[in-house]
Amino acid sequence: MNTGPLIAIALIALVFALAVLRAGLGYRGVRRDAAEEWPEYKKNLPHLAKGLDAIKFQHAYVRAHGPRGPLYGAVMLVAAAVLTPLIMLALTGLYGVLIAEPAGGSGLASANLANEVQRQFRRDGPLVYAFFLFFGLIASWGLIAFIVAHRFHKYRPGTLEEELRVARGEAALPDAPTARPRPKWSPLVQTEEGLKLPKDLPDKPKEG
Repeated sequence: MNTGPLIAIALIALVFALAVLRAGLGYRGVRRDAAEEWPEYKKNLPHLAKGLDAIKFQHAYVRAHGPRGPLYGAVMLVAAAVLTPLIMLALTGLYGVLIAEPAGGSGLASANLANEVQRQFRRDGPLVYAFFLFFGLIASWGLIAFIVAHRFHKYRPGTLEEELRVARGEAALPDAPTARPRPKWSPLVQTEEGLKLPKDLPDKPKEG
């Protein structure tokens, strides 16, 4: 009996369980910290606690300080585990269309894909199909990781102050200016299109 797939599934399940446990304990600790911080904020930072109650403050605190990394890691593992069988089927189909040589002289591939793959094993050996699956799975898992990481950064929460403003229904803080300030010694002026020479720049005096 080939125990390789069972071992792989067991390892994925173990890593998933550890990630979920870490995320759950992390969020539990953050909620506990939020409950402890709320009286301090009301007493020492009333400008940040105004317009909020304990529940809204806790939600904003959890959004700002929650351990999103382990949670997204668990989601990525689940997505990879669920999609891997479908990916293998798709890769096997691509192998049969792009790489596998058609059976017989008719120029047509076998109707039964499993029989065609077995025929390729006998004809070319298992390495071609194994390498195709190996690199195809790595590329597919990399794509899944990229999508999850993209969403992780796209929906990254702001600082606690920003999340408290959102909880109060206030507008977000304006972004800090990123334009480089003009040096005092430079004749350039700052415009909406960047640093440019002024139109009324005096002519350079002619040397005697």
